[in-house]
Amino acid sequence: MRANPAFVLGMFETGLGVGRSLGRAGIKVKGIDITKKSGFYSKYIEPAICPHPLEVEEEFISFLIGIAARETERPALFLTSDEFLLPVSRWRKNLEKYYLMNLPDHQIIECIVDKRKQYALASDADIPVPKTFAADNMDQLLEIKDQVPFPAFIKGAEVTSWREKIGFSFKGFVVESKEELLKTCQWIFERGTSGLVQEIIPGADSNHFKASCCLSRNGDVLLAFGLQKLRQQPVGFGFGCLVQSVAYPELLALGKRFFTKIRYRGVGSAEFKLDERDGKFKLIELNPRYWQQNALADKCGMNFPLMDYYELTNREPKAIDEYRSGIKWVNIHSDFESFREYRQRGQLSFMQWLRTLKGEKMFSDLAWDDMVPGLRELFLANIGGRFRRYVKKRWR
Repeated sequence: MRANPAFVLGMFETGLGVGRSLGRAGIKVKGIDITKKSGFYSKYIEPAICPHPLEVEEEFISFLIGIAARETERPALFLTSDEFLLPVSRWRKNLEKYYLMNLPDHQIIECIVDKRKQYALASDADIPVPKTFAADNMDQLLEIKDQVPFPAFIKGAEVTSWREKIGFSFKGFVVESKEELLKTCQWIFERGTSGLVQEIIPGADSNHFKASCCLSRNGDVLLAFGLQKLRQQPVGFGFGCLVQSVAYPELLALGKRFFTKIRYRGVGSAEFKLDERDGKFKLIELNPRYWQQNALADKCGMNFPLMDYYELTNREPKAIDEYRSGIKWVNIHSDFESFREYRQRGQLSFMQWLRTLKGEKMFSDLAWDDMVPGLRELFLANIGGRFRRYVKKRWR
């Protein structure tokens, strides 16, 4: 009997983690992205370059149909990057003839991608959220400026537009006053996008947690995994460059309740921040795809991609309730940059940084059984980067 292959969209370290988890289980994995990324160099992944899913959407869909049609069994499709999410969801009826997919309804995905609708979805599900205000234009901003608690954070209302107009990895702006709020939003509006103005939940970066779940096509929770951010890059409003697995029943119960109430399907990750003022978890965002540190769950005993694959291929997977806690995941390149920023703020010394890296851990890209992606990233991010900076400085 031939096994279904797995096609993974997105080959950054998120997709690398998914591809490794499936490849180690003996599943054929094809990794797809618009440019060469770290996953292209994994021994577990067969790489393929695709058309840009947002710039030439129909060409991208035709590409997906074409490569799937060449397989003897329908591939299981895995999404690890936002840019693939909406095109695949919009064309799901066409793609389902060629792929096995477990995704939320398109209406749910549209609500999640638009953060204004996402917070309304959370409120309807009785999930606590920070005070949030829409900022679509200057007239609307003038109406709400006196209600905004400062400091506040301005972020994109719609992820794709924000990344295109403001910056791919830039999450938002901290503003301290009404004047700064108006000036910053005016700058955003002039670039053809809009934002959300949100209260900043006080507390350290380590108050950020994620509840990631895998739900069957029938809505059963097959997996629920919790992690805690220990550091972020950039500090305060970035991705978790050092995280650890945590067994936090209240966090997992909240995440499972959220996913279940909105009738979610497949794999998703909800980030919360613990508000020290009232002791409640407040939703920061829900991502309807695999999250960056998904390989940590695999190391701790919850293989999300394999569970997802078994569900898609009708293997009748059994729910898993337990996993190891206290295991760390680190992107060492970004974490060192994070350490430098914490040190400039007087919050972390070099010896303290080293101590936080102790204990059982895994790296975002480096693995003993799959060395090339990590070694390549080490060269590009460090040795190659230092050499380019030296040459630029030397010949200025």
